[in-house]
Amino acid sequence: MLFNSIDYLYFFIACYSIYWILPSQFRKYVLIIFSLLFYGYWSGSFLIHFVIFIVLSHFCVLGILKTRKKIFLYLGVGLNLLNLCFFKYILTYLQYLMKEGELSIPFLQSLSEFVLPLAISFYTFQMIAYIVDAWRGKFTESPFMNFLLFILFFPQLIAGPIMRHDDFYGQIDNAKLNVDFLQRGILHIISGLVKKVLIADQLAKIINPVYMNPGEYDGISILLTTVAFSFQVYGDFSGYTDLARGSAFLLGYEIPENFRSPFLSVSFSELWSRWHYTLSTWIRDYLYIPLGGNRVSEIRYNINTIVVMSLSGLWHGNTYTFFLWGFFHGIFLSIERIVFGKPDRKSMSFGKKILAVLWIFAIFCILATFFRIDSLNKIYIFWSSALNQTGKFIYRPDFWGLLAVSYLLQVLEFKNYFSDKLKPYVNWIIPVLIFLVYFAIIKIESPVETFIYFQF
Repeated sequence: MLFNSIDYLYFFIACYSIYWILPSQFRKYVLIIFSLLFYGYWSGSFLIHFVIFIVLSHFCVLGILKTRKKIFLYLGVGLNLLNLCFFKYILTYLQYLMKEGELSIPFLQSLSEFVLPLAISFYTFQMIAYIVDAWRGKFTESPFMNFLLFILFFPQLIAGPIMRHDDFYGQIDNAKLNVDFLQRGILHIISGLVKKVLIADQLAKIINPVYMNPGEYDGISILLTTVAFSFQVYGDFSGYTDLARGSAFLLGYEIPENFRSPFLSVSFSELWSRWHYTLSTWIRDYLYIPLGGNRVSEIRYNINTIVVMSLSGLWHGNTYTFFLWGFFHGIFLSIERIVFGKPDRKSMSFGKKILAVLWIFAIFCILATFFRIDSLNKIYIFWSSALNQTGKFIYRPDFWGLLAVSYLLQVLEFKNYFSDKLKPYVNWIIPVLIFLVYFAIIKIESPVETFIYFQF
């Protein structure tokens, strides 16, 4: 059930109405039921699989809290990692071997029909964080219904943001509908629809043919496509996050921010504090710091950075190009630290900031090729097409407008306009935006497109 679909609109209206009509003591159970329906809408069998792992993780947490035995920590983390690795890597590899005719085992033939459980990467990390936090003593009790809602909460279930227990637990019995949350919820939903439907999906229509047949296009089109793809991924994933946060606000919850103008970053370290922030902090707290963090030698620090970024790439996808995408980001982070230390935005002149922003964005766009294309041979073909002096040009009047609006949204987010400058006018801005976005969506008559990060 996609946030940008009519099905979700009806689903959310039903949930919202029942949720606020019933007394407060019943509301978390309403959310649990609707969250189960939300996931079960995609797959009933994987819903059962999902709930089983929630129950197993809960028992491991209870074991930690009651006995303080490390076996429950290892068991909880191990089970979740095994679940992720089996479906995302082992099963996918077996499917590949059977497809290529290199493996033919009768009782494994049914595996070829399996697909990746929806949201497995996100809910695995969320449950691992909860189990590790229990071991670290960050909480002393774990009511099952609260844990169930924490993991299942449908606004952020499919593609994050990746929450921690302290982001959520304090709100469970204190969710209230107020004007501020209502305004923020509507603005986030409008923002999400603009980014996803009006920007990301429209850019996809223009650049998908280029990725399918790069040799048919000229070099300028290849370069523009890499820029447009970066904005497409940003609009798609940031748009999902805005829709998730907007839905949560309307239910009386505030879930973490995940993006904040990443393409205005002046360093790679700043980029990863602005892009998919909840994954970056998860990697920091549960991988990077246990490996030694900043308390190790310079060489070890750089190795750790490359290792955790490479693992981040593998978390995104099971092809070696995803690994390389993370690996190269780790390399650039390490080079930046060796050459510049930690770049400070405040100490930079305006000219240096512009050059730094252009440099970071250019590298991000180039590396995004590894994110989009699944083999080095195809990547070579794509970039060799950049030397073409003839071929089709992807010029369309709306293309430049989409890129301009994408960048304008970065500036608005960076300046925090809606929270600071425009807040006094929000009561009349909201209906105007609703009117404009509604008619824009109706006019383009675009089919409902899935979100890029749903594949992870």
